[in-house]
Amino acid sequence: MSTIEISQTQQAESEQYLERWNEARRTRERQRRDPDSYISYASFQKLSAERRRFDGIPGEWRLTPDGPEVNIAADETLEIDSQIVTGIRSFGPSKEREFRRVAKHGEVILELSRRGGQDLLRTLDPAYGGRQIVRYDHTPAYEPDSKWIVEGEFVPFEELRPTEVPATIGDIVHVHPAVGEIVFQLGGAEHRLLLLARDTAQAQQPGTAFATFTDGTSGTTTDPHGRSIEVEHQGNRGLVTVDFNFARNIQRPYTRFAPCPLAPLGNHLDVAVEAGEQLPVFKRLTI
Repeated sequence: MSTIEISQTQQAESEQYLERWNEARRTRERQRRDPDSYISYASFQKLSAERRRFDGIPGEWRLTPDGPEVNIAADETLEIDSQIVTGIRSFGPSKEREFRRVAKHGEVILELSRRGGQDLLRTLDPAYGGRQIVRYDHTPAYEPDSKWIVEGEFVPFEELRPTEVPATIGDIVHVHPAVGEIVFQLGGAEHRLLLLARDTAQAQQPGTAFATFTDGTSGTTTDPHGRSIEVEHQGNRGLVTVDFNFARNIQRPYTRFAPCPLAPLGNHLDVAVEAGEQLPVFKRLTI
């Protein structure tokens, strides 16, 4: 193969990589401007066995052994399964990390979920989300650079390790299965990141895991709560690629009502990773 052919191949691969990087950014920016998405979370409540009322939400809510329940007074209404209802309604138990949009109050959607063993009630208000979208400008990112594409070694665990990870809001503690660690060189030093996975993951099986991490840019140019990066692995011990150009923000910088997982203990890189997404920019509006 001639030198010209190699150059053309490298240019084509570079263009494909850049398009993939740009498309990933465009996709996330569309999500952040979607009034049906997390930008419209407008409140956050934890349910307990005690009946409680919450501002702007009809009914008295409590957690029963059979799951969340609401008691809607005769002078109140909720829309459930496209029907206007009153009285007592039960919703059944919520699964961990499940999202269930169970009712509507006007245009406001009521969502049940479970995080760290705690049952949550959140509202998604498109009007509130619309105001947030007006304020939201964009999320800047560092220009992609090949020096942030790092080859490391995946060290799998023999068994999945349930790992407690604090959340960005409240006293919620997530428990995620850890599949292993990645060991790599960066900034002239060795680093390790604990890799977490979906609940359906199996030990020493191929899959996609993620690492939520902080680094030397956290709290200055990037989110102080950390960012997340996905890593493909083959399940067994071997080489993997960590591309920090695709480091992305969690939901927390865009909403006060998302109990996102923080970086696990030890997932701090003592180097400024000037790659991936930075802190979002919001407009200062005056009325």
